[in-house]
Amino acid sequence: MGLVQGKIAFAEVGEKQPANQAEHDTVVEVDDESKQAIEEEEAKEARRTITVADIKTAPFDIRFPSTNQTKHCYTRYIEFHKCQKERGEGAPECQKYARYYRSLCPSEWIERWNEQRADGVFCGPY
Repeated sequence: MGLVQGKIAFAEVGEKQPANQAEHDTVVEVDDESKQAIEEEEAKEARRTITVADIKTAPFDIRFPSTNQTKHCYTRYIEFHKCQKERGEGAPECQKYARYYRSLCPSEWIERWNEQRADGVFCGPY
């Protein structure tokens, strides 16, 4: 048996309670199997957390005013690899370009371009 602390709602279905009484911080005694299941669920929830940096996309670029973003995607991919070539692998200032092309380009394209770069047959300059 172990103790688990968390928020527990005491309101019954359909029963209205004041907002300040709806949840209470409570300690509940549970068996080890239930405690492990709760910890696993909390770990899954922590992995699902999305930060603001994760949902940013490329800013508006006057070079690509139309809704078709294919050229924008390709240009950002090239800019990322150009930045890495000039500043070195893993340069922090290049990560914005990586975020841009990853948000614009389909993952299949990125995988194919990375394979082509590895094989030395990529058509781009970098």
